[in-house]
Amino acid sequence: MVRSPKITWNGYKINRVKSFKYLGIHVDDRLNWLEHINKQGEKAIKMQQNLKRIAGGNWGISQIHRWTLYKTVIERMLAHGSSAWCLNPTFKMKRKLSSIQRPFLLHISGAYRTTPTAALQTILGIPPLHMQLQFEARFTSIYRLRISLPPNITDIQPQDLEMKATGWSIHPSEHLEPNQISLEDEEANVVRKDIINIFTDGSKTEHGVGAAFCVLTNDIWAYQWYAKLNDNHTVFQAELTALPRSSNIRISSAKPQYL
Repeated sequence: MVRSPKITWNGYKINRVKSFKYLGIHVDDRLNWLEHINKQGEKAIKMQQNLKRIAGGNWGISQIHRWTLYKTVIERMLAHGSSAWCLNPTFKMKRKLSSIQRPFLLHISGAYRTTPTAALQTILGIPPLHMQLQFEARFTSIYRLRISLPPNITDIQPQDLEMKATGWSIHPSEHLEPNQISLEDEEANVVRKDIINIFTDGSKTEHGVGAAFCVLTNDIWAYQWYAKLNDNHTVFQAELTALPRSSNIRISSAKPQYL
């Protein structure tokens, strides 16, 4: 029965509430996120009813279109801000999300109302809603927000992921450094006779990134090229660097020549 404290800001009284909405997320006084899930669930159900009303009573849209509308509209609505509230959902949150997802599964499949939710998810290829939102929340936190998560949630941390480099206007093959990486062919014993073989490779290790290719004629090492790339380059860029370089080789009867 103790009176709550009175809070004012520049002479205005701030009333105490059990929940408030900020950036589309409903934050409750217990921080269990059930208020947000309930509000978003009500919004999703209302949108589903509007879609049914548009379709009419005697005709409707196909199952694939109902599936697409759920994945692109309803699920996106429920996933809003999931990185803030669905990193490690509780049992109550999982049960509530399952109850929200169930009517949509029934609507998409057209199955009897007694059909188990797990069976509907398996038939339609739609994972449980809490698992989908949890996956997106962890992916967003680790890959986009670069936030380290507690070990009990996941073993993957931001420093374990390779970020995509941006801002490059010139292909890395145009800025190669002098030869610094050697190449040893471990499959020379399977090279076919009387055929010119060109092998390309790109590699990335803790020592750096490199691209290379070599030319073998009748088991004889005829030509080789290898170079070191910037450490920011990926192994895929290294592979693509070696391919166009090897395509500029002109084979003659005497010796391969680089164009």
